[in-house]
Amino acid sequence: MERRASLNRACRIAMLGFTLALMGCSKQQTSPSVLCDNEGSDLVAFASDRGHAGSYDIYLFDADLAGFRLLKNLHSASASDSSPALSRDGQLIAFVSDRGGAGTSGIYIYERISCSLLDTPGLHTGTESEPTFTGDTHRLAFVRDTLGHKRIRLVNGGSLTYVPLPGLEAPAAYDDWSPAPDSLGDHIVFVSDREGSPHLYLYYRVTGKVDSLKDLRVAGARDLDPSLTPDARSLCFASDRVGSMGGLDIFRADLTVSPLQWLAPANLNTVGDERHPRISHSGDYIAFQSLSADSTGWNVRYYSRAAGLVVKPSQLGGTGTDVHPSIRLP
Repeated sequence: MERRASLNRACRIAMLGFTLALMGCSKQQTSPSVLCDNEGSDLVAFASDRGHAGSYDIYLFDADLAGFRLLKNLHSASASDSSPALSRDGQLIAFVSDRGGAGTSGIYIYERISCSLLDTPGLHTGTESEPTFTGDTHRLAFVRDTLGHKRIRLVNGGSLTYVPLPGLEAPAAYDDWSPAPDSLGDHIVFVSDREGSPHLYLYYRVTGKVDSLKDLRVAGARDLDPSLTPDARSLCFASDRVGSMGGLDIFRADLTVSPLQWLAPANLNTVGDERHPRISHSGDYIAFQSLSADSTGWNVRYYSRAAGLVVKPSQLGGTGTDVHPSIRLP
């Protein structure tokens, strides 16, 4: 994989409204253990139970150096952490954890430069899941269980004040989940069972309208796990529709074309399951989890659109279950 031209620039941190002091960038693979490791250009975060089946931790893989980055002070021996979401600069990781106790899961944010959890008042106060940063990382979308039903929420960085989502907030007997926001959170693709089976919908925050994306549907199929580029153009999702290679496969659609059309990226899917695609900001790469015949359970992989090639680093194989990838790739 080509290194981005920005690798040798000074690191820039301006995410979620927090002002961070950066002391410089080393090119070493791993900083000394007494320091925090905030390095790496092309990164893949994921959750894994490798080494302790059933209890998950967050891992950060450096695709350029084919090794893992330190996440000092993040892992907890008494808690399970999952569903990581990387910020655009790779310096923040939002994730879901049960470390708050009381039988609930909440969202936490880890800052790599200080190797510590940020203070996030208003979060991890209920059952929360599926965090995703907007493309500019100034907002965070997630799911909260409200009165027994899942609803999508959006908060501003820094203050963590809630952004109104008219049209998504009304009480109703259905669930909305898996938010995939664009750069500002003005467009959010999500999954809902409001019409019975889980399908994809596109929400326009400015107007409060919800588009059912009916052109993308196939009768009898479930559509899940959306991921959207910051320009709201390219959408990836998983589906068990007719025409897939087997089980759940990954598909891609261009939301600027009418009528909407979908296709399977060449050489990506297998006769096993592929789920949780996460498309890079440029749309050139897709990280996903695979349960293919050559995997050892769920394995995380990433796909180069230009080469039509699935990359399978040996460090992302092995024993255990690796799931819910998030990427910082070109």
